[in-house]
Amino acid sequence: MKKKMILSVDTGIDDALAIAYAIGQQEMELIGITVSYGMSIVENTYRNTKKLVELLGAQVPVYMGSAVPIVRPGRDYKLAGSKIHGQDGMANQFGDYEPEDVAGAVVEESVDYIIDSIHTYGKDLVLVTTGPMTDLARVITKEPGILDQIGAVYSMVGALAAPGNVNPYKEANAGMDPEAVKLVLETEPPLTVIGLDVTRKTLMSFADLKRWQAIGTGRSDFLAKLVEYYLDAYRVMHPYLKGCALHDPLAVGAALHPEWITTIPMHLTCVTEGEADGRTCENLEKCDDTDYHTCGALFVDSAAFEENFFETVENVLAGQAGA
Repeated sequence: MKKKMILSVDTGIDDALAIAYAIGQQEMELIGITVSYGMSIVENTYRNTKKLVELLGAQVPVYMGSAVPIVRPGRDYKLAGSKIHGQDGMANQFGDYEPEDVAGAVVEESVDYIIDSIHTYGKDLVLVTTGPMTDLARVITKEPGILDQIGAVYSMVGALAAPGNVNPYKEANAGMDPEAVKLVLETEPPLTVIGLDVTRKTLMSFADLKRWQAIGTGRSDFLAKLVEYYLDAYRVMHPYLKGCALHDPLAVGAALHPEWITTIPMHLTCVTEGEADGRTCENLEKCDDTDYHTCGALFVDSAAFEENFFETVENVLAGQAGA
């Protein structure tokens, strides 16, 4: 029997790529997508996800997640920068949500969905998170010990040996809700951190974009517009990279093929105050503890991942998968 996957996102552009990749892969059954605030307000990210799933021809339920962090106030998205993903998270393709876009959705319904799924599938369930860890922290708070029952968690979060992408310390997902990251990491679930150490080594280039533009379907045209926006932002903000990083898709890829990444066992935590607020690092209070349940990825077989990612997503965009 295939393992089951839940994808937990905050749908901006690289989340959209991760969703397309998860929909097209054949190794696991994608049983649901949960969506929190992150790249925009939760109503927008939920709407983004629903529209994308429909466009890609998939029959995957979408559940609304958290609207705000577990401790800190919500972000003011009207003042927040939108250079990477656009104000709506989708390269300004959709704009602000309409009431009908979120009809029937309930904030934090994702928490019960994840808990119920763990009880149903146990070790056959894999959770992949590519947004803030707020929903996962609320799962742990609501039912302590629940993650001991899951098969594995792969999270695009943090930076262990690499500098952050918000500031020298902070990766964006960790910075959204450092208290949630600290809670999750110190709970020590069967978690693999897929951070900037490896995601920056996986790239999509302008040459790849031209290949998508040439596919000529509604799906490919839409995703190509997102990627073009993303690549233009990366060219300005991260000129040292020869393309845009495939942060979120790599978390999906690692869940599908753990052999693509090299990890080390670690006791991890997240700094929640001071200059290094949002930094993920070793938990020094557990230096003498050799019972490890979490690990950090420090190397990736980028060629193997990129080959599989592009083949899978291009089949979806051409209408050969995901329908």
